[in-house]
Amino acid sequence: MKRRSSLWGFAAALLAITSLSSETRAEVLERAPYLQSTTHDSTTIVWTSDVGAASEVRYGASPDNLSQVAAAAASVTQHEIKISNLNPNTRYYYSVGSPGNVLAGGDADHYFETNPTVGARKKFRTWIVGDSGNGSSRQRAVRDAMFSFVGAYRPHLYLHMGDIAYDTGTTSEFTNNFFGIYPTVLRNTTCWPTLGNHEGTNSDSGTQTGPYYTAYVLPKAGEAGGLPSGTEAYYSFDYANVHFIVLDSHDSPRTPAGAMLTWMQADLAATNQEWIIAFWHHPPYTKGSHDSDTEGRLIDMREYALPILEAGGVDLVLAGHSHIYERSYLIDGAYDTPTMAPGHIVDSGDGKPLGNGPYVKSAGNVAHQGTVYVVAGHGGASVSGSADHPVMYFSEVDHGSCILDIQENRLSLVNIRWDGALTDRFALVKGTGIVIAAPDGGETLQKGTTYDIQWATVGSIPNVKIEYSIDDGKTYSTIVASTPNTGTHAWTVPAVDTAKALVRVSNAANEAVFDESNAGFTMAASAPVEVITLGSEWKYHDDGTDQGSAWLDVAFDDAAWKSGKGQFGYGEGDEATTLIDESPNHPSAYFRKKIVVNGDVTKADLTVLHDDGVVVWVNGVQVFSEYVGDTSYGAFASGQSQDNEVDNASISLAPNPFVMGENVIAAMVKQISQSSSDLSFDLSLTLTTAVPNASSGSGASGGAGGNPGTGGAGVGGNGQGGANAGGNGPSGETGTCGCRIVGESGSAAVWSALGFLCVAWLRRRRNAAI
Repeated sequence: MKRRSSLWGFAAALLAITSLSSETRAEVLERAPYLQSTTHDSTTIVWTSDVGAASEVRYGASPDNLSQVAAAAASVTQHEIKISNLNPNTRYYYSVGSPGNVLAGGDADHYFETNPTVGARKKFRTWIVGDSGNGSSRQRAVRDAMFSFVGAYRPHLYLHMGDIAYDTGTTSEFTNNFFGIYPTVLRNTTCWPTLGNHEGTNSDSGTQTGPYYTAYVLPKAGEAGGLPSGTEAYYSFDYANVHFIVLDSHDSPRTPAGAMLTWMQADLAATNQEWIIAFWHHPPYTKGSHDSDTEGRLIDMREYALPILEAGGVDLVLAGHSHIYERSYLIDGAYDTPTMAPGHIVDSGDGKPLGNGPYVKSAGNVAHQGTVYVVAGHGGASVSGSADHPVMYFSEVDHGSCILDIQENRLSLVNIRWDGALTDRFALVKGTGIVIAAPDGGETLQKGTTYDIQWATVGSIPNVKIEYSIDDGKTYSTIVASTPNTGTHAWTVPAVDTAKALVRVSNAANEAVFDESNAGFTMAASAPVEVITLGSEWKYHDDGTDQGSAWLDVAFDDAAWKSGKGQFGYGEGDEATTLIDESPNHPSAYFRKKIVVNGDVTKADLTVLHDDGVVVWVNGVQVFSEYVGDTSYGAFASGQSQDNEVDNASISLAPNPFVMGENVIAAMVKQISQSSSDLSFDLSLTLTTAVPNASSGSGASGGAGGNPGTGGAGVGGNGQGGANAGGNGPSGETGTCGCRIVGESGSAAVWSALGFLCVAWLRRRRNAAI
């Protein structure tokens, strides 16, 4: 009886707790704090609570000194607090909540940075995402690939191309699929959105109502720069020396005489910013999941908006909607339907600093000198399309996002695939300029080794000055005061440990003409280097003949073997290189790849993708095996793997199979039986070395290149080494680290095989060139 009484008491207490009114229960966050409409002297901090409460933001110069307060007494669940009278280009820390109840912040992760003053030529970085909001694992992978790429050099702006919240832009879809996915971005990076068709299901631009308009606080009165639009549906803002124009291609009139394009024309005429960038949801050019030649909104934006923008000197146009990544040549005047490329491509080059060179325009906002168009609708929703639009230089039907870097009169953009691969890059220069290609940020350079600094030049610059910084550009030390402008310089990396290194190349006669690394790189004594990446080029033999044991030797002549890049195999449709599929199956396939090591290997890690069995050797020493009992050619695998099974393993270095100089990595992949339907192989290898003293090595073995057309893995190159040629195949592309990497397109060139000093952006460079 006593126990029953206790239960009734507990129930009564529980009932009392749950019946408390919302006014007496402390609120909790439903949406973590995020930034809106930031300017050079203000920002708006927004958060959502589950019950109504007053709003309070505390802020200050450090997380431990939030001495200033901005507050509103009204009880609300959508909290919007504008903070004004701030200093430009300054970081502030903050917390949010209600009086006496801090919900978030007060730490080093909750901060905002005010914009530079309008027109300032400050280097900055922007993240571009479109069609992301389905809450999928691929959406998260795209986000994480961006984080991995930027490291400590976070974006200053976040531009979203629309379709932020699938399927119909409800409040809960915004909460779960946008604010719930990006809280660590949104708490310190202002998001500037445009309305997508999915948000348009439950939001109305005419009345500016619905979950989209509730979520965002956008500048309709010109308070962030540009002319007042009178609506949050379309608006403009300034950041540093860039003018951004954001249009509503879904729900606002798109005709030239309509309010939106009339405002845009006046806004364009009023700006004197150095760069003009426009974005909206529906792309004017695409052959992805949508077709710009057959769909009304896309045709409208091409035929009506583009003539105004290109007459105003627009430099870059971004969009989403079509679930694909596409990047155009520098083009102008392609307004017809269907779109035709002839006569409209201003520059038919690739725009790459180490390819055909950057695209070039005159200084200022000169009409009809060309625009680059990017479709970034690949942020998370399923991708598709023919990827064959005639004005596009590069297209990829895969997920990802883009990073845009702007510094003075130089603009560059990279596409970061969801798996970390950088698959496209272009640069645009206004007037005379220099664009650094390597090191450009994220690399790891080992002390005492030689690294090829590489850059491209626009205009006549006979001689250049080269410097480096170890403190993120606060101070610079001279590498060479004046040297002929050859586009490359071999630099002995100094004995300094830093993760904030930059390189600067300037006109020796006019240092105001310069470029520096977009982000910091690392100089270190010993660091892991991914010397073979997934998707790399290998020599392979798959015709069903036994190669004996000699194929494991470094000196083995594999010139007659075929070349291809991973993933290898057959039967699953995901192969980059398709192997021979006989019936009955060949039991084994052979793979070889040479690398050059300049230092004592202290750690070695493998990642091996296989189906079914696999054996890996280093210089003839077996270092890894899975599902293989008999390594002879004619034996089948001893067990059946999962499809594309992936194993990670550390290679034993007792004894050490690696040697100074040239090493051969060999692998044999085995079928489980004569009738198995598929075979797969790919491999990555990461090495850590103890680097010898830079003055003691002759470098005689450095820089061994791959076979012609393979983009082989040179990882040596101390002293006078690194002169061998490689990568002469028709699909070779010069990567920004200076090594040759196989890409989808581009011209062949001699590559500098640089050794461990030539670091290919750990876990970023998978299987495509930039």
